[in-house]
Amino acid sequence: MRTAGIIAEYNPLHKGHKYHIRKSRECAQADAIIALISSNFTQRGEPAILDKTQRAAMALSSGADLVLELPAAYSSCNAGVFADAAIDILASTGAVDCVSFGTESGPDKKNLFDAIAGLLNEEPDDFKESLKKFLASGYSFVRSRSMAIEEQIDGASELLKHPNNNLALSYIKRIRLKGYPLDTLAIERRGDAFHETETRGGEFASATAIREMAARNEFSEAMPFMPDECAEILAASIKEGHAVIGRDRLWRAVKQAILRMSPEELSLVAEMREGLENRMRNRVYDADSYDSFVDMCTSRRYPRGRIQRYCAHLLLGLRHEQSRRYQKCGPQYIRVLGANDIGRKILIRMRHTATLPVISRSGGRISEAAWEIMRFERSSTEIWETLTDSPRGSSEARVVPILKNY
Repeated sequence: MRTAGIIAEYNPLHKGHKYHIRKSRECAQADAIIALISSNFTQRGEPAILDKTQRAAMALSSGADLVLELPAAYSSCNAGVFADAAIDILASTGAVDCVSFGTESGPDKKNLFDAIAGLLNEEPDDFKESLKKFLASGYSFVRSRSMAIEEQIDGASELLKHPNNNLALSYIKRIRLKGYPLDTLAIERRGDAFHETETRGGEFASATAIREMAARNEFSEAMPFMPDECAEILAASIKEGHAVIGRDRLWRAVKQAILRMSPEELSLVAEMREGLENRMRNRVYDADSYDSFVDMCTSRRYPRGRIQRYCAHLLLGLRHEQSRRYQKCGPQYIRVLGANDIGRKILIRMRHTATLPVISRSGGRISEAAWEIMRFERSSTEIWETLTDSPRGSSEARVVPILKNY
């Protein structure tokens, strides 16, 4: 059984995602698709619109055969941490042959991706000097890295202007660094860009645009851009009050956390950079919403995504030393969120191939490091629940895999 792995957030799953699943199966000549999805907080530092179980149901309805969890300890972090953990989990299944990802450039840039990944893994001295130079000039890390790579490899800067290309690079870099026996497959994105907040017509819209429409109570306008079953799942969750729509509660929670902490305490939050804690502490008094606060804190050095991740880590209580510990130990288990008949066959195979414990719910006989990651997952889920209209207590303890007939 040839299996393709997909790393995604499905926040929410739209027709572009379903197209990617179908094309992955077709181009990889795969018999099965494993989707590894983010937990309840995403790589952009935002709470997901739906909880992980609802997004797993969306994935199963759209062509995935087995859905696994990327714990919040990794899913809420920067692209490098996110990608490293995701690739490590897929590799640890022993059942994945190919990793498929969406890019803005499609499959034609494979040699360029490989060259950049090789440079980043080797980190020659002249590259490191260029990176220091651009960082000292006040550019963000992502922009500085892109310009430093361009000095070594023509065309790199243009390629890395796009968010999905950057994630693809992180996946390839990890596979090469660890020597995983995984093929890679780039599928060109269709429709609106990843960050587009409005639709431009056509069949495909970004997940960002769909979330914005839902926040404006324009869900009927968002439905045509989602597969029917996914639209029904989202509509039902919104009706039940079990979705994070809008940012009012998020803003109140983040504001309270900032106000009760000193700058010294803020400086201990994961990924916080020197001086930003004072900027956030000062701006919190002037902002009247989450978006205005993020805008006030955003600069050339600190892009919007990074500010949002600081806010998420602040809300979740993720500290520098804690995050580094999670990164050092790496993922400690494979959590199953859902499967169909084919997915259950993969799970049977994984009894013999997986190099990490395969679990179906919180708890079990696992290592202390695994318990720490799981405890953070549990608290992150409970915090996500408080951002909904109808929070469900102890929801993490009740999460069991969705089993669906193929």
